Amino acid sequence: MEVHNQLTELYASKWEGFGKALQEVVEEEGVKPAYPFLLSLAKWEGDKVSEDWYSGADLKVMVFGQETNSWCGKVDDFGTPPSPVFDREVSMGAVMGIYEEFYASHYEYEGGRFKYNGRRYGTFHHGVNGFAQLLQARYPGKNIAYVWNNVVKVGKAEGRGFCGERIRAVERELFPVVREEVELLHPDVLLFLTGSYDERIRENFGGAEFTPLAGFEVQEVARVALPGIAVPAFRTCHPSARIGKEVKERYYQAIVEGI
Repeated sequence: MEVHNQLTELYASKWEGFGKALQEVVEEEGVKPAYPFLLSLAKWEGDKVSEDWYSGADLKVMVFGQETNSWCGKVDDFGTPPSPVFDREVSMGAVMGIYEEFYASHYEYEGGRFKYNGRRYGTFHHGVNGFAQLLQARYPGKNIAYVWNNVVKVGKAEGRGFCGERIRAVERELFPVVREEVELLHPDVLLFLTGSYDERIRENFGGAEFTPLAGFEVQEVARVALPGIAVPAFRTCHPSARIGKEVKERYYQAIVEGI
């Protein structure tokens, strides 16, 4: 559980100040931010918890979405009545546990696709599934592991988009963890299914250069160069983009061929 423990230490080093600042904005402006999107590699294998599913994989892929909204709905076990709205009294461990329960347990990856195990299967994960099937077909003998992340760690608890510029400023100042997450997890590929969020990528990594893959416009499919990170990285549309399924598949296939 080495990397999981390092993630815990990373978040814990910033949690108190970050939570206090978020709570102040909540009280002063009446906004409803979602909980920060905290990653976890903990996964139960039989009666033991392990991160071998990730650390032992042949190919590790970190997939980025946009911001964290009410992706667990309004049934998160965060008090009475349950609510996804940020509350400083909720522990960091509880928020990490939501990621474990939602992603690692309910979206089991096997045979080149994610198996839906009882939760709403959103547009984003349909897109990830489409990419995963193409990548597995390219490397049929490889054990591939996926970690879900977001370029904006705090979104709205209700609705879509950012939860105001003040919340975003607090995140940038007090919780700039995305680059460190990448450095701790050592993925082999970064996939940004983020569409027009290039500036958010730059904010997280101290800059970024976008170069179109052959045959495409830069806004369609691009290779991403991140300062100091020697990992193949690609950016394309968000899975909810209003373009045809066949077009998205061409984008994903171009990325698979570029890896």
